Amino acid sequence: MIAFTARGNVEEIFDSIQGEGPLVGVRQIFVRMGGCNLACQYCDTPQARRPAATCKVETVPGAGRYEYLPNTLAVDDVLGVMSRLRVTGHHSIAVTGGEPLLQADFFRELLPGVKKDGHAVYLETNGTLPEGLEGVIEHVDYVAADIKLPSCTDEPERFEANLEFLKACDVPWLCVKLVVTDRLDSDELLQAVDIVRKAGRKATIVIQPVTGRRGELGLAGGVLLDIQRRALQLYPDVRVIPRVQQFLMLA
Repeated sequence: MIAFTARGNVEEIFDSIQGEGPLVGVRQIFVRMGGCNLACQYCDTPQARRPAATCKVETVPGAGRYEYLPNTLAVDDVLGVMSRLRVTGHHSIAVTGGEPLLQADFFRELLPGVKKDGHAVYLETNGTLPEGLEGVIEHVDYVAADIKLPSCTDEPERFEANLEFLKACDVPWLCVKLVVTDRLDSDELLQAVDIVRKAGRKATIVIQPVTGRRGELGLAGGVLLDIQRRALQLYPDVRVIPRVQQFLMLA
């Protein structure tokens, strides 16, 4: 019997659909971790930038009813919540944040249990912590990694770390997300596309325009088409896919 010792700061655990990228619409259990190493100006989960005092846990899949557990949570706590939220047809467990790889030690213990329970693992990450993949990536089936564009985030450029991260992403399915706002420097975006090319991994690049509270896009359609056209000259699989959470009023 495995003796789990690691504990994690978990912001919330709930059942919903994936709202971003090529797998938009699949049913997932979300495990959102507390704490992030970045502070992007468009962040849609600012509450998860810092460790949380309590974890918001959905009690019935998709019902929007919650209980609150004191942080930190043990591996067995999280596995137990997952078992209660599982419904027929669940695609995977989405590990998100914040930045989950800040708590890599927790996932080195959690993910083998997740896989033993028959779940696939979908890792959402800002792609800046390649060292966090050690002992984690072998348990991951899907990676959705950001390359943050300084003109859109007000964060320093971390392209070298992004390249190292993508080179280490030996997974069956990889998506690289480029979030864009009306402050976009298109040369930065093309530089990010080139990083994906240099990493040598088969990936889908998603240009994701920031969406407002009512679902309005931060960039005009013509601008999005133009930057996609330019990106496709460098890389063969570049798609424009907005977030759907605002349209569906989902978390």
